Amino acid sequence: MNRIFILTTLALVLPFVGAGQTTPRYWEKGPLTWNDFAVVDRSIGAEHSYLEFGLDVILRPQEVEGGTLQVRTAVAYAVKEMSWVDSNYRTPPQLRYNQVLFNIAELHRRRLQVVVDTGGNVNMEYYMRLLMHETDSFCLATNYGNDTVEVLWWEQDVRRQLDSITPLMVQKHQEANAIKGFRSDSHFGMMMGGGAKFFTGDLYSLVAPSGGFYFDIETGKWRHSFTFGFYIGGGGCKLDSISAVNYSNTLLRDDKITTLDLHVDYGFAVLDGQRLTVTPFVGYGLQGFYYSADEESVSGGPSEGCWRLGVDAKYDFGLETAGGFNEVTLFGVTAQGKVYVCFDRFRSIRNTPRGLTLNAQLGLGIRIRDRQVLRPAVKKEAATPALGRRVMIR
Repeated sequence: MNRIFILTTLALVLPFVGAGQTTPRYWEKGPLTWNDFAVVDRSIGAEHSYLEFGLDVILRPQEVEGGTLQVRTAVAYAVKEMSWVDSNYRTPPQLRYNQVLFNIAELHRRRLQVVVDTGGNVNMEYYMRLLMHETDSFCLATNYGNDTVEVLWWEQDVRRQLDSITPLMVQKHQEANAIKGFRSDSHFGMMMGGGAKFFTGDLYSLVAPSGGFYFDIETGKWRHSFTFGFYIGGGGCKLDSISAVNYSNTLLRDDKITTLDLHVDYGFAVLDGQRLTVTPFVGYGLQGFYYSADEESVSGGPSEGCWRLGVDAKYDFGLETAGGFNEVTLFGVTAQGKVYVCFDRFRSIRNTPRGLTLNAQLGLGIRIRDRQVLRPAVKKEAATPALGRRVMIR
């Protein structure tokens, strides 16, 4: 009854002690000090101090080219708000007792990290049960730290195990978290900018080069991409007179001409870097040719569909990276350069002039890309053995 009363009192009081510190105290920070404990004015039987500790798997940042990856890392931690020491027992033997407890937690953490790194299932309830089983054995075997000889034996044994597992842990952790590269997953982007058209063949003698505006929407999977977009531009007529199909209208020199390009393209990226992507593509489009026959009317219309062939290059800058251990999302501003050729024939003009159209475009946009992180194959651990040379329940 007395123990229950004291535990209840501590549960009510300790949340208000050291309330300003809420960050977990990780083992890697160094040896424990009495500053990691709240001070109380009584013990619970033979238990003069108590360390609240546990295991967890958290995401920690790892810097890579162009951004940061989040790596799954096992941690052993203590919580000051729930750890306490009797003010009359702030002694070196009691601190050593608590440090051995924390070292046992770190030993389990290192074994857990192997499972995390090799892709094993992490059942935290199972690993915490293993940890609590051994720490309970340690507490009972040492009479909560009062048997200093037994504490020293456990300290040496746990330290030996920590030292023996460290090289293995370092090797496996480095192997599992090494990055061999990235592989494209899905992507989406929107681009806009300016472009120019230069005509050859029959069209060269009829139409002057034109400049205009384009807008593209791109989406795809892996290295494959599909682009939907349009280009609209304006130019002028070269010759003195061009008869229209219906023979009722003529084009004069410098008459305004509008070209419209609606298209869909398929591309496959031959270079898919962290920032630079180069994608040859083939597509099919509908070319429109509109001209002012006089000041009050517009004539002309779409040509037949035409094939397109070209290369699209994109470069990301201001790149941001977010994601997890096996997949990241890259997003940022993108500069685009595109060149392509298409075969046009404008049926709305007499004798259906035809020829190759050379196109060049420059623009800016945004892209979002999901990329899989390629890591070396590491053999999975089938199971994690029980820890500690001996487990004693008395």
